[in-house]
Amino acid sequence: MPFLCAVQTLDQQLFGNRSEALFERRGLMLDISRNRVPTMNCLKELVDALALLRYNELQLYTEHTFAYKDHTAVWQDASPMTASDIHELDRYCAQRQIELVPSQNSFGHMERWLKHSEYRNLAECPEGFEHPISGWRDAGTTLYPSDESARFIATLYEELLPNFGSKQLHIGGDEPWELGQGRSQQQVEARGKHRVYLDFLKELFRLAGKHGVTPQFWADIILEKPELVPELPKEVVPVIWGYDADSPYPEQCATVASAGFADRYYVAPGAGNWNSFGGRLDIARSNIALAAREGARHRAQGLLLTAWGDGGHHQCWSSLYPPLILAAQAAWGAPMAEAQLPTLVDSVFKLPTCNGTALC
Repeated sequence: MPFLCAVQTLDQQLFGNRSEALFERRGLMLDISRNRVPTMNCLKELVDALALLRYNELQLYTEHTFAYKDHTAVWQDASPMTASDIHELDRYCAQRQIELVPSQNSFGHMERWLKHSEYRNLAECPEGFEHPISGWRDAGTTLYPSDESARFIATLYEELLPNFGSKQLHIGGDEPWELGQGRSQQQVEARGKHRVYLDFLKELFRLAGKHGVTPQFWADIILEKPELVPELPKEVVPVIWGYDADSPYPEQCATVASAGFADRYYVAPGAGNWNSFGGRLDIARSNIALAAREGARHRAQGLLLTAWGDGGHHQCWSSLYPPLILAAQAAWGAPMAEAQLPTLVDSVFKLPTCNGTALC
């Protein structure tokens, strides 16, 4: 009884009397591919906190940190999640009414694969390219959109997806920086980068569909050409990301909703703590509030808070706690009371769970 009373009191402090969420899906995407893979205990503690905060979806952003049986060279130094880890975490999430959604980036951000000699034949630019932000890269980051690349991704889905109970899959697809600069240059010159991109994206959708799962994908590239949005298959889930206080959520949500995706797309603000040590809570708060407001106004199905590890994941683990609380409140339309954050952080992340272990 003391535990239940404590949970009820915390719920009232967080959400007041709100019994209807602004978003059906309320999730966290946690980057486990940029230098930090949490232990199973830490992930379970996080899941307990997500349950207290009324989240119902968790995604572990993966590039190379699942232990695919035939690809040891890619993950051997990365402390990967194993199939048994996923089964265990999937059960733990399900017991708390949280869906563990598989995530495998499948187009861009493949540098941790393509830097190895046995995968360079899949790269758009096998010998490297000029990155628009960080300069010259010795290896590619983007798959060459080809049948061979599609067959490779198909083998990953075949091994990954049976470990999850979820009927969704986040296929990524963001930031294919060098597309059109290498092997697809002639295709891009003839048909345009976005058409080449969309055709390969549709092939990834088809591969996901073979497993009976609904593909989520990052919508940033398609939104560069809004006229292509209506060509997306209506069964897919666009995810609109933007991490600044003035990200173009108003325009982008309107575009996606008017193209037939109302009630089945997500907005994905950021926790604002990557490339830092202590986080940037002021930016995160404004960004979360903007995404929630415009997502609700344009009938987004989900709000997916993203917590990245860009630059090496140097931020302390606890820098995620305040944005997690703010995003949870925003998803329910509750006031985002920043002055109460210290007390709420202490309550959410120290409240005992049902089995008596303390939250981190």
